[in-house]
Amino acid sequence: MSVLETVACYYDAWQTKRGDFSDVPLADDFEFVGPVASFDNAAGYRAMAREAGQAVSSFAVRRQFDWEMAMPGLGRMTAAELLEVENGTIVRGELIYDAEALRRVMAQSGA
Repeated sequence: MSVLETVACYYDAWQTKRGDFSDVPLADDFEFVGPVASFDNAAGYRAMAREAGQAVSSFAVRRQFDWEMAMPGLGRMTAAELLEVENGTIVRGELIYDAEALRRVMAQSGA
């Protein structure tokens, strides 16, 4: 799988599979750093994505590194994401956005 195909598979899990990352080639020791949560393994990230994916009402990759997501109570959120791919497997991800609105929604819902 090429780098672009690997990354497309990753975003397809958000866009059409409601956060089901079971078919996404993540390294077992996948590292993810974000403003609200970070993970040091694929299992933890997949569990988060399954839960978060249920709340995502839209997800559009605007450019290869720039996406927009909408969630109830949050509205649209724009972010930049960096994915590191080695031999067709995603080994690291970093998500960059202003998380203040998301933190407020999470606090109100008790998450």
